[in-house]
Amino acid sequence: MAELKKMEDFQYDIPVIDEPVIGPEHEPKVQRNVDLPQSPKRKLRNISLLEKTIGFLLLVAIIGIAILTIQVRTSITQMTNEITETQAIIQEKEESALKLEQQKNELSKADRIKEVAKNRGLSDNLDNIRKVK
Repeated sequence: MAELKKMEDFQYDIPVIDEPVIGPEHEPKVQRNVDLPQSPKRKLRNISLLEKTIGFLLLVAIIGIAILTIQVRTSITQMTNEITETQAIIQEKEESALKLEQQKNELSKADRIKEVAKNRGLSDNLDNIRKVK
């Protein structure tokens, strides 16, 4: 059978110090090159005139497109409102024409015409009446 190897006893309450601890005053000082943020004026100096011009033209184009879009939408809305108003007017006139057509048909009935003629003192003269189809 296999025998267990004998291990050394280890004390856990004693700290193990492998390297000597050096305080902050003994650490070597290293100079770091820290890039500080540039001011906006310095950043603009690094941009060429061509880049500035292109940026300005791009900004003007974006603003122009936004204004043009708003103008087109406004004109579309106005046209839609005008179309709706015109359709309402057309519908009112069609209803009025329909009512007038019905009224004309009622007034032009033969019975009504004969009644109005009798009330006014007119008589039927059958010799002068012709039927036209």
